Amino acid sequence: MRSDSSWLCLVVPIMTTHNAVAEVDIRERVDTLVGAVRTGDLDAVKTIFAPNLVSFDIEPPLRHLGAEKKWQNWERVFSVFQLPLDYEVRDLTVLVDGDLAVVYSLNRMTAALATGGTIDYWLRWTATWQRIDGRWMIVHDQVSVPTYFPEGRSAMDLKP
Repeated sequence: MRSDSSWLCLVVPIMTTHNAVAEVDIRERVDTLVGAVRTGDLDAVKTIFAPNLVSFDIEPPLRHLGAEKKWQNWERVFSVFQLPLDYEVRDLTVLVDGDLAVVYSLNRMTAALATGGTIDYWLRWTATWQRIDGRWMIVHDQVSVPTYFPEGRSAMDLKP
């Protein structure tokens, strides 16, 4: 005869296994995104974002609605910088619960501007992923940099 606690022991590993598989899938999708960003592959970028995406991107306006807006932002990045871009993801954390996941990391972008000069700064990235028709897609993301409030400027010089 099984006690309630032994039944729970059977259920928890199954859920953990599903979440572990989902985490691997999401990490692979992040790798796809990073590869696309580095090479300027807009077609690959388009496979990552859900149609109804809400993005709090680093550039104006405050909110971008729809995947097309996010694609336009990446298209602009690919035209402003010389490719390939140096894009690093550090401390990637993936938290999964069923069909939703939260992902966050510190990302570094180093690139040469097409007009001359270079940039080298760290960003904070948070993304909410949802499994839609069996595929993990970003439904919300936020890209930001800290602010030095007394000086009224972005803290583009910080490093982890």
